[in-house]
Amino acid sequence: MPTFDLPQGKKLTYRDEGEGAPLLLVHGSPGDSRSWARVAPHLRDRFRVLAVDLPGYGGSDGVPDEPVGRAALMGAAVVRLAESCGQPVRLAGHSYGGVVALQAALQATTGTVERLVLFEPVFFRALQLTNDKSALDPATAHFENYASRAAVGEPAVVRLMVDYWFGEGAFARMPEPVRGYLEANAPRNALDVRSSFNDTATAEQLRALDHPVLVAYGDRSPEIVQAIGRGLLKLLPNARMEALAGANHGMLDSHPEAVARLIAS
Repeated sequence: MPTFDLPQGKKLTYRDEGEGAPLLLVHGSPGDSRSWARVAPHLRDRFRVLAVDLPGYGGSDGVPDEPVGRAALMGAAVVRLAESCGQPVRLAGHSYGGVVALQAALQATTGTVERLVLFEPVFFRALQLTNDKSALDPATAHFENYASRAAVGEPAVVRLMVDYWFGEGAFARMPEPVRGYLEANAPRNALDVRSSFNDTATAEQLRALDHPVLVAYGDRSPEIVQAIGRGLLKLLPNARMEALAGANHGMLDSHPEAVARLIAS
């Protein structure tokens, strides 16, 4: 995999395939660039597809284990890779990767990002900034319970995160290797979860983000993803929201062609 040099001697790894205008894909948590493996083949005939390993995942060096500002630091790494492309980049992020992609867009120099596509971004900051307490408060309680237990290594507690997004019993139905990966990475995921609730974006920054933004969600996902989307529509001046029929939070695997179509549109 190619390696991109960051400040302080750190590195960012990414997958690079296809030809055309640059498209940068940002995975969720816990995961790495392979999360886009089913989507990328539908895009590489039209785009140069760069699927990044976020700091601390895959082969990329990490950022400090501090929730506040974590997504912003990851976004700073992603935007450096975007700026290295030398032309406007289309930026897409899924789940926690949507939070990082938003942070990258907020930090990018003018002309770096030409379009932003967010697939069920866990951008709880939108609920905070729009004062949607009916959606925010239960989610805060649920995920702080999960994160505090995951941080100390409680076995199988990652099911609280998985079942929240995918439905009751989803974790138990997953193949054992997938469950094992999720359990092993639960403490790191807990940091990302807390980061989602401690994002540093301001309403003023979001209002200044005037390039097109698409917020996509699965119509089988929990209602909170639409609540976050509605919050983003209030905060971003050029955003729209679109549903993927029959999809849930696992849309990158279950609906790769539809996801690719939204990115390319």
